[in-house]
Amino acid sequence: MSSKNLTSAGPLTKVAWFEAVAIALVLAVTSAAGTDFSTAEIDTAFAAASDGYSVDEVMIRDDLRNQFLTELSPIEPRDEGFERDALLALLQLRKSGKLTSKATRHGDPVDESIVPVAEIAARVVMDRHRISSDTLLADPTFRQQLDREAHKITPEANPVAIRKAVLSLRKRRALRPELVLRVADWHRVIETYSLDSLQQAIASGKISDGPGIYLFCTPRGYLYIGEANNLRQRLGEHLSGSDRASLAAYLDSDASSRVTVELHVFPRDSPAKRVTVRRAYESELIRSRQPRLNVRP
Repeated sequence: MSSKNLTSAGPLTKVAWFEAVAIALVLAVTSAAGTDFSTAEIDTAFAAASDGYSVDEVMIRDDLRNQFLTELSPIEPRDEGFERDALLALLQLRKSGKLTSKATRHGDPVDESIVPVAEIAARVVMDRHRISSDTLLADPTFRQQLDREAHKITPEANPVAIRKAVLSLRKRRALRPELVLRVADWHRVIETYSLDSLQQAIASGKISDGPGIYLFCTPRGYLYIGEANNLRQRLGEHLSGSDRASLAAYLDSDASSRVTVELHVFPRDSPAKRVTVRRAYESELIRSRQPRLNVRP
C-alpha cells in the first residue's frame, strides 16, 4: 500500500497514516524470498484447494498443491519462485495459527519402511544446498532432486510417500544439521553414485583424489561411513575387497545391488585436509546417522 493510495481518499493525519501502514504490514505474509501474499489470499486459496486436507497434504500432493497455486494465480507462467514463496507463506500462516480452514480429512499414514530412504535423500539435498526441510518441500527444483535421490536408492518408491516421510522426520526433529556442518561448509561438494557408476567413475578418474567423507547407504538406512585423504584410492580399495570385513561381506552379497554411495568432497586446501578434522566430521555423521556397520565413536 503506497502513501499515494493512502492519501487519495482524503487527508490523513500522521497517526492515521502510520496505523494504516502497520495494518498492511500485519496482514502481509512475506516469504523468505520476498514475495508478498496477504493473509486473506493464502487463507482463501487454501480453503478452496485443500478439500479438507491439511497443509502438509497440500505441500506433498501434486494435485492439491497445483490447485492451491491456481487459486492464488490462475495465469501462467508464474514468476520464478512463486511456488516456493506461496508454500512457505502457507506454512508460516499455519504455524502462526491464522488459517481459518481446519483439516477434516487425512491422507495415507507414513510408510515407516521408507523413512530411511527419505532421510538419506533429504539429507543429500539439504546438505548439498544448505536449505531447511521446509524449503526442500516448497521449492519445485529441490523437491525434484529429493525425488531423484530417493529413486536412486529405491526406484519403486512413491514420491508422495517419500515427502510424507520427510515431514514425519521433520516433526521428530530428525533432520537437524550436524554441528560440524553448522560451523563451516569448507566448500564441500556432495555427489551420489550407485556401486556400478562409482566403479566406472573411479576407473575414469572422475572421483577426486583429494580429502573427503564417504557414506555407503541402503534402502534400510546408512550402512558404513568413513573418511579418506584420497577418496579415489580409498573407495577403490573398498570396492575391490574392503579391509572392513562386515562391509566387504555386504558388498559381496546380492544386497549390494541396492547400495548407493554418497561422497562429501572437499578442496585440497580446506580444513578437511587434516585427518583430525575429517575424523571429527566423520564421528559427527556416525553419531547422527547411525550406520549399521560402524563402531560408534
